[in-house]
Amino acid sequence: MKKQIISLGALIIVSSVNAQMQFQPESDTIRIQQIEDINLHKTGNPNKAQPFSSKSNLTIMENPQPISIVTHEIIEQQQAKQLSDVLQNVNGLYITSSRGNSQDSFGGRGFNFGNDNIFKNGARVNSGVFPEVSGLERVEVLKGGNAMLYGNVAAGGVVNLITKKPRFNFGGSVGLNAGSWDSYKTTVDFYGPLSKSVAFRVNGAYETADSFIDVVESQKYYFNPSFAFNIGENSQIIVEADYLKNEFTPDFGIGSITNKDNSYSVNNLLPRHAFVGADWQFQNVEQATTGITFNHQFNDVWTLNAVASYQNYTKDYFSTERVQWSYDDADRLNWKRPVGRSYAEQNYTSLQVNVNGEIKTGSVNHKILVGTDGDYGTSDSYGYNLSQAFYGTNGSADGTIYLDDPSTWASGAVPTAEKRDRNRIPTQRFGIYAQDYIELSDKFKVLAGLRYSYIENKDSEKKTFANNETKLSNGSVDRAFSPKAGLVYMPNDNLSLFATYTNSFSANSGVDVNDNSLKPSIIDQYEVGMKKNFWNNAVALNLSLYQIENRNFYQAIEGNTSGKDIKEFAGRMRSQGVELDITGNPYPNLSIIAGASYNHSVYLDTPADFGYVENQRLVRTPATTANASVFYTFNKYVKGLKLGASAYYVGDRIAGWNDTKKTLRERNGVSRFLEVGDYVTAAVSIGYDWNKFSVMGKVGNLFDAVEYNYHENYSVNPITPRNYYVTLTYKL
Repeated sequence: MKKQIISLGALIIVSSVNAQMQFQPESDTIRIQQIEDINLHKTGNPNKAQPFSSKSNLTIMENPQPISIVTHEIIEQQQAKQLSDVLQNVNGLYITSSRGNSQDSFGGRGFNFGNDNIFKNGARVNSGVFPEVSGLERVEVLKGGNAMLYGNVAAGGVVNLITKKPRFNFGGSVGLNAGSWDSYKTTVDFYGPLSKSVAFRVNGAYETADSFIDVVESQKYYFNPSFAFNIGENSQIIVEADYLKNEFTPDFGIGSITNKDNSYSVNNLLPRHAFVGADWQFQNVEQATTGITFNHQFNDVWTLNAVASYQNYTKDYFSTERVQWSYDDADRLNWKRPVGRSYAEQNYTSLQVNVNGEIKTGSVNHKILVGTDGDYGTSDSYGYNLSQAFYGTNGSADGTIYLDDPSTWASGAVPTAEKRDRNRIPTQRFGIYAQDYIELSDKFKVLAGLRYSYIENKDSEKKTFANNETKLSNGSVDRAFSPKAGLVYMPNDNLSLFATYTNSFSANSGVDVNDNSLKPSIIDQYEVGMKKNFWNNAVALNLSLYQIENRNFYQAIEGNTSGKDIKEFAGRMRSQGVELDITGNPYPNLSIIAGASYNHSVYLDTPADFGYVENQRLVRTPATTANASVFYTFNKYVKGLKLGASAYYVGDRIAGWNDTKKTLRERNGVSRFLEVGDYVTAAVSIGYDWNKFSVMGKVGNLFDAVEYNYHENYSVNPITPRNYYVTLTYKL
């Protein structure tokens, strides 16, 4: 059967027509397709989908790694407000911190996800912002090591945010949302043809909200236009842009307490709504991305995809911060309230090209992927001179406030801040990769892939504005080969057993004691798993077991006062775990999502003098997570009525910092981490469809669980209490 190009922003997807996207009926020559995966949306079974993030023409059943997909239907049913709400449907992923309540940081399998692990339409995107989820068609998570495809990414997985694309049939929707604490949001989505060969789509949103935290408020603006052009029968161009502006009050929560015995504990003496910052503090973030995608089909089996993208990100920040209470000589809990002022800007350009095809050597079929990618970016950060080191109130020159005296929390005047210097770090990356999926027989398949990566942190530039002096610091260059090998056994179309080895690398900043640049950490992953379709192939049951080991782990030297980022070899870090999920629509009007994971991440074989304590669980890494969601639509007795419920469980974990052998000795055996218990949040929803109107209501955190997100031990932010949310939608 003739293969067709599946266009998706930054990625190429190849699949057969009857198993993939719908063609538009306007003209026999029109080749554009929608991101509407027929099998996925019909059954809800992710194993029947074509993964957009794998850069190849392999199906999920053929791909020897776990892949999770959260569709826009699930996002809308659950009335998700943040990416963290969406990712609760992916077992094994969790929030690692919410520093200043200004962004959600994620982790998986014991590894933190940073800018290198979050992608939008296949291109890296700055993660220092809350993404707008109303413009997402789907979210894909490729679990485990993905260095062969994406280069320098943490071994826990890759999150790819896929925005909605143009369509050749007219349609769209307008939505009005209202919720607790004066939360109001308007969304629009329009799409349709401009001609037989040109289509458009426009998404937009505006949101304003207060918070359950006193003083805290936010505003968000989102605009996402895109156009698709069919150039003849075999070529296609998609042009898209994405603009997000978010203005809000940063909030470092209620903080932790340094006890008299030098241990740490969560501050449970303040209510969740308490705000101990200043009423003038702010954080304004803007993110603009653009992308041009070119897809071309050479013949029935060979296709090309080229993507160019550009991103600009700015963050303007001025706030009190680092809430950490301690006892004074009078046994009163106090905190010296510091102020932070910064401005950051990132400009990032990337280009990637992928070629997919099939060849035969005798009776053996090969599915080939050959690709290359490169990017260049500059990261600017500005330092400021403040009028005072701490923010003083009520005559307290050092900014000390007392937990039991709210009158000392007054905001007072805004400190003056003057730009002092700018640090600019240019970075460029390049990679080339090839992958061969070898079909040895109908049942046995072998995957082999290899990538070469080059990462150069160019000489950094520090400019001091007072004397207009510029100083350069030496950069560094890292090179790495990242292999991937997998074995797949498929006795039939609905069962796949796999075993995979992948190798990742993580670039290390800083220098060693001899002032030499650090080599990348090399990370090995071994994984076995099963993918099974049942219930008339409408439900997927996926199971995987893995071990990931960083055999070349570095850590900062304790007590370093040189001003340099000096690190030494610190042994091994090992992550072991198991993940299970069940997803699908066993009946056309019933959808289910359920999953559970267990992870054990620890340090091993660390140096005796300053290394981390061995076999101590990594901070902010829960031992277990679990999720469950069910959604039912009545189609007979009360046609149009919709009911839903969901639950999310996070197991025991520790926060703060892991102990080193040195700090544990110096603290007389008192750990410097916080013990954090497990918790469950639940939500219920009810809705009704009538003609073109739809109304949905939701109660979040139904049982009003009290828990916190932790960043080290100073940003301790309560999760949202019980809340209410209503959405009214009109479909065009």
